[in-house]
Amino acid sequence: MDERLIQAAMECFATYGFRKTSLSDVAVRAGVSRATIYRTFGSKERMGELVLLHESARFVAQLERLFASDLPPEEQIAACVEYSLEYLADHDAFQRMLAEEPEELFAMLVERPGHPSFITSLADGLAPLMAANRHAHLLRVSPRQAVEFCARVVLSLIAHPTTSLGDSREISRFIWAAVSATTG
Repeated sequence: MDERLIQAAMECFATYGFRKTSLSDVAVRAGVSRATIYRTFGSKERMGELVLLHESARFVAQLERLFASDLPPEEQIAACVEYSLEYLADHDAFQRMLAEEPEELFAMLVERPGHPSFITSLADGLAPLMAANRHAHLLRVSPRQAVEFCARVVLSLIAHPTTSLGDSREISRFIWAAVSATTG
C-alpha cells in the first residue's frame, strides 16, 4: 500500500471527518488521479478499513518494543496503557472522529461480520508477542484474552476519560490483577 495515499486519507479524515471525506478528496490531497484512488481503495469503506489496518500495524509495531523489554509485566502493561493513551490523544484523525463521528469511529473499532476491527488487528498482532513474553506463564487467561481486555479498557478510557481509577500505573495494576494468576 502506498504510504502517501494512506497519509492523505488520514489527513482528510482529520480535516473533514470520515463521513465527509470522498475518494476525490484523497486523490487531490495525495496529488494523484481519482482513478488511482479508486484502483487502490475501491470504495470509501475499504479505504477506511485499509487505513485502520495500517494504523493498527503501526501501533502494534511500537508496542512490540514494550513487550520485548525487561520490565516486570505490570510495568509493561503500564507502559502500553500510557503509550496507547498518548498515541490516540495525539492522533488527529482519531480525535476528529471521536469528537464528531463517534458512531463511525466505534463501528471501525469493534467487530463486524466481514470487516476487520482495531481490537481484532491488535489482538492478532500482540497476542503472539505476549505469548512469547517471558512473563506469559503468569497469565491466568490466554494472551489473546489479555490483549483484548487491555484494549477494551483503554478504549473505554478514551471514550470516557473521566475516571476514579487513577493514573495509568493504577489502571495497569487493575488490568494485571484481572489477567494474571498472581497479583504480586
